[in-house]
Amino acid sequence: MKDESSIFDAEPENLDRLVFEILGDSGSEEDSNSAATLNGVLEQPGSQIGRYKLLSVLGEGGMGIVYLAEQQEPIRRKVALKVIKPGMDSKAVIARFEAERQALALLEHPNIAHVLDAGTTETGRPYFVMEYVKGLPITEHCDLHKLTIEERLQLLQQVCQAVQHAHQKGIIHRDIKPSNILVSMEGDRVVSKIIDFGVAKALAHPLTERTLATEDSQLLGTPEYMSPEQADMATEDIDTRSDIYSLGVLLYVLLTGVLPFDSNTLREGGIENIRKTIRETNPKTPSTRLAKLGDEARKVAENRRTEIHTLARHLKKELEWIPLKAMRKERSERYRSASELADDIENYLNGIPLIAGPTGTGYKVKKFVRRNRVLVGSIAAAVVVLVVGVMVSTVFAVGQARARTEAERQTRISEAVSNFLRNDLLASVDPSKAKGRELTIRSFLANASESLQDRFHDEPLVEASIRTTLGWTYRMLGDLKAAEPHLARALQIRKEQLGQEHPETLETMGLLFWVYGDRGRYGQAQQLGVQELEISRRIFGDEHPTTLEYMQAVGYAYIGLGRYDEAEQLYARTAQILRRVPGEPHPWSGYLGQLRQKQGRYDEAEALVLEQLGLWETNDENPYQLSYMSFLAGIYRQQGRYNESESLYLKALEMQRRVLGDEHSYTLSSMQGLARLYTDEGRYSEAEQQFVEALETCRRVRREDHPATLGNVNDLAVLRTKQKQYDQAEILFDEALKGRRRELGNDHPDTLQTFNDFGVLRREQGQYEEAARLLNETLEGRKTKLGPDHPDTLGTMHELAVLYKQQERYEEAEELLRKVIEGRRLKLGETHPHTLESMKNLIALYEAWNKPAKAAQLRSQMSHEVVDVQ
Repeated sequence: MKDESSIFDAEPENLDRLVFEILGDSGSEEDSNSAATLNGVLEQPGSQIGRYKLLSVLGEGGMGIVYLAEQQEPIRRKVALKVIKPGMDSKAVIARFEAERQALALLEHPNIAHVLDAGTTETGRPYFVMEYVKGLPITEHCDLHKLTIEERLQLLQQVCQAVQHAHQKGIIHRDIKPSNILVSMEGDRVVSKIIDFGVAKALAHPLTERTLATEDSQLLGTPEYMSPEQADMATEDIDTRSDIYSLGVLLYVLLTGVLPFDSNTLREGGIENIRKTIRETNPKTPSTRLAKLGDEARKVAENRRTEIHTLARHLKKELEWIPLKAMRKERSERYRSASELADDIENYLNGIPLIAGPTGTGYKVKKFVRRNRVLVGSIAAAVVVLVVGVMVSTVFAVGQARARTEAERQTRISEAVSNFLRNDLLASVDPSKAKGRELTIRSFLANASESLQDRFHDEPLVEASIRTTLGWTYRMLGDLKAAEPHLARALQIRKEQLGQEHPETLETMGLLFWVYGDRGRYGQAQQLGVQELEISRRIFGDEHPTTLEYMQAVGYAYIGLGRYDEAEQLYARTAQILRRVPGEPHPWSGYLGQLRQKQGRYDEAEALVLEQLGLWETNDENPYQLSYMSFLAGIYRQQGRYNESESLYLKALEMQRRVLGDEHSYTLSSMQGLARLYTDEGRYSEAEQQFVEALETCRRVRREDHPATLGNVNDLAVLRTKQKQYDQAEILFDEALKGRRRELGNDHPDTLQTFNDFGVLRREQGQYEEAARLLNETLEGRKTKLGPDHPDTLGTMHELAVLYKQQERYEEAEELLRKVIEGRRLKLGETHPHTLESMKNLIALYEAWNKPAKAAQLRSQMSHEVVDVQ
């Protein structure tokens, strides 16, 4: 969106009119002389001001021109030099110019451009030198890089903190708008810088000897971003909340891509219309403005890496409350400070009730329920399960003869359960009892877990039911370490009280199975799964839905263990049974899709995952659906469909961060998958950012030896190899190899992957003998474990051929590359990046072998194949 200029940002040909508008005194001889000289000779690039050589014009406003300059001593660096224009040397303008310099000199903040120097030119015009910020206006940066809503909010928080610093120093900016907030990259960090304090106002003391209040009742600032009190020229009562209003407008634009008031409509009636609109007209809500954009709304959503309906839904829920509160007409109803605005943005990002939200406990409780719908849903179920289900399970356990006696006992149990839910769990949600503490899911579950200790000695089944609910809730939140002891204790109780074959015992076994699986402890998961499968077969038979579910679960464990043949047998048996139920969709197609993906049968995997996704009603807050979106993105990557893969990864990752948080296993898997994609595409800096962040989080919230953690270590080592950072790669490969051999065994596909990648590193280091040993061992292992035509097996053959080429073993390299090209054409297609990579290497081999005719023939063939597909 094009930013509207302030009243001072006029072109040179309009400066005569500008002086009249600003100073409002056309009869002043001094001001008339100033206006007459505005078109005089200005400093040109190449000229000198003091120790600064002017390089180019960065921009100009009503009272000054900003140059890109080079400081030549005592250090050489690029700076921004602002000098007052010839003819603009009226007392009022000089006062404002000096005020800007003093305002900046008072401020020391990483998000505010620093003043470095000041002086006067040879003709006596004042100038000052600022830090040169090489960046784009904040709105342009956000759209260019397609920042998500969350990323835009985080960037605005930087701006709020800088504005807060200025306010604490007694400075109001009074012209906050996109062009005065430049965004640049400092290393891997995105940094915003506030510039241009040209209409700043001091709170406690004057910045110059002359007042900076609105002069002669003239409008100072940019109308589109101007607060009602700033537009009201009858008052000089401007305080920090005027900047809060402007920040609200800026947030409005960052969210919707448009201003609250259309610029043309706002300005067409002149200055009085501007004042009246700002003071009296309430802006439309952001969601309403977005809805009226028509086709333009699609572009707005794309620039935020989302879809129109998703953006509109988030705006309508709560997000639009924040800018609307900041833009209230009455200052007392706005945020009290820029830091409070930043805090409310943080509240939104963390799912905490907003300051901008309605007052009263109802909204806070509703917000807690929405933010923790899994937990609250579990509690709602627990009320039924614990009060009714416990009675039923106990009747099962003791038999009908004692049902009456047990019913009386269960009345007491149900009262105990109700008291526990009311006094220990649900009390945590009551804001009146929270005593100012933040209502978080962690505190809620921690209170419940603590209250449960030694509470139900006489009612163990109640404890088991509560622990089952807590354990599964922890699992859904991604806190597997906390989930496991609850479920393990619940299983122990139910085995003792109900027996191993009771349905509730089997249920708890199943839940604990998935926690073991999520923690990467596939051996324990497989043992527990086989046990429950045998029990279910004995009780219900092979074709019962419960038995089929356990068969799928055990197959999942086999996949994790790399035992694909055994998983295949279970899924084949399941498919035979399901075929007897005509018209029913395959309810576990996703598991089979995972197996097909591991087997390198990517097209089949895609179809199965799409089938699984089709079984769910579209819901961008379903954790399983988000997981399979990421899984599908991974399949697209393996198929060489990089654009589709990236788009789906980014969509899944955005929703996973919002719904599940940055530390959830599904979120981390998406980050790792996206990093792999960037590595494949040669986008190494982007890959590194994702890998490093994901690995740091994995080490903190998962086991060091978790298969996913080790996978991230291995993938980062691959990236370091491609970046030629061989020492770092070697350290990482050593960690990955030791961990995978210990956790998974030597013949696990993941371990073989590390052997393969380690071999590539040795080849790149010139350690050809060691590289050959590792790659040949990997090749034999992959042929045995995966088959000769698996994409991974073909990948090792390719890397071995490259090694032979480097060793000038041309005949062996040619034989291998021809086999790889044939295999990759069949498995991946003619134009898959891996197929083309092998063909390019064969061309390079022929050129090194001094066989230019063969190289030319293959190059021509390769070109025709690509054109035919396109």
